[in-house]
Amino acid sequence: MMANYESLATELLQVNEDLAHMPTRHLLTRLSQGEPFVLNYLLHHRQAHPVDLSRRLGVSSARIAALLGRLEAKGLILRGSDPLNNRQVIVTLSPQGLEAIQAFRDRVLRAAAQMLAALGPEDAREFVRLQKKLLTR
Repeated sequence: MMANYESLATELLQVNEDLAHMPTRHLLTRLSQGEPFVLNYLLHHRQAHPVDLSRRLGVSSARIAALLGRLEAKGLILRGSDPLNNRQVIVTLSPQGLEAIQAFRDRVLRAAAQMLAALGPEDAREFVRLQKKLLTR
């Protein structure tokens, strides 16, 4: 039997739209956008140039500058001169930023674990496997 990929795609779009309204999915989405993304990126990379953040988020350097300004005003990041090229800025997590992103990630992990638990062990593993498979295509 031949799959109707357009029909499946329509169904997938609707499911994704509905999933976007789930609290768990909302947390996961926030982790990949804006302030949580920057803090999470710095957690894993220790430091970054604003241009790196701009590329990874796919936003303009002006948007990153505004975002970094907000994070700095909240005391979540530190900006300083790059020791290898003092004309460039390097961004790092402040101790408060480290606490904030760790607390946020803990909330996201708990929510994601609850979502996966609702699927049951076999479906949860399959769900994760299929998402990983999409990343390798």
